[in-house]
Amino acid sequence: LGSGSWLTSPQAFLFSVVNPHGLGPTKLPLTKNQQNAIHCNSTYGPSFGGGHDLHISANANSNTASYSDLGYSYDCPAGTQSTFFTGARKFSVTDYEVFGLQK
Repeated sequence: LGSGSWLTSPQAFLFSVVNPHGLGPTKLPLTKNQQNAIHCNSTYGPSFGGGHDLHISANANSNTASYSDLGYSYDCPAGTQSTFFTGARKFSVTDYEVFGLQK
């Protein structure tokens, strides 16, 4: 993945196994801004979606600078744009995984 660049992926999605809203495993498809599927940068974690639907900060396990604001590029259940993953807009990250397929 290139540093400092947005990558396009029409098949991209975010996924949550558990969430504070009591929904089961949920897939959040990329429905808009497919050219902004993921942003890669060496000074912080990945960002997903053109409006930074999900942003992982630098040192994400020791601060609450990571945040979500779903709906710009990735669909989410109604009324959960900022709280879907953790119940709060800003949060600390204990673990995340990013998978990619290359042709």
